[in-house]
Amino acid sequence: MGSGPAEIAALMGSILDVDELGTDESFFEYGNSLLALKLLATVEQRYGARVSLLELVRAPTPVQLSELVARAGQAS
Repeated sequence: MGSGPAEIAALMGSILDVDELGTDESFFEYGNSLLALKLLATVEQRYGARVSLLELVRAPTPVQLSELVARAGQAS
């Protein structure tokens, strides 16, 4: 499973229970910090990328999060 913006948007949507989340929509338009922690745990489990809550707050869209995941993957 890839970690591109569409895949990250689908993952965010499933955690938020939102049918369609655009790749440029902020996670925090629909979710809170508890759901964000669930998202980050799932991202780490699925992609092996550790992203902090602060990083997600600063980069809350699927496009931005997919870039963080890609960078984390290159660092490991």
